[in-house]
Amino acid sequence: MIDRHLDYLITEMRERMALLSDALASAKVGSYEEYKYTCGQIRGLESACFVIETLKQRLENSDNE
Repeated sequence: MIDRHLDYLITEMRERMALLSDALASAKVGSYEEYKYTCGQIRGLESACFVIETLKQRLENSDNE
């Protein structure tokens, strides 16, 4: 059951990363400060996804033991 919740978090974060990446690609970011902020958000979301995916793997492995 917790896997479903973790998958939800990962999906939501990836969707947010896609929206932010689209904004960068379509030049909807007005200033360099906004560009840096947007890149930072993407980087933070990527890091959070990595942590959640690692947690999910650990939980799956502990269930198999």
